Amino acid sequence: MCKKMYDLSETIYIQELDPIHEETQKVFGEDKEYLTDISSDVFLSLCKGFIVELEEAPTS
Repeated sequence: MCKKMYDLSETIYIQELDPIHEETQKVFGEDKEYLTDISSDVFLSLCKGFIVELEEAPTS
């Protein structure tokens, strides 16, 4: 993505898909800095095994 190679341990954040407006998804780096946009098709492809959902912290 972009013109940068990402380390396997580096975290990037991708905006959730908006099925109503079908806009592009914004991609952010570990420091929450905006990197680029990706198409909905690319996002859906990444969801097939590449994107790992964040685990919610248990609430007491």
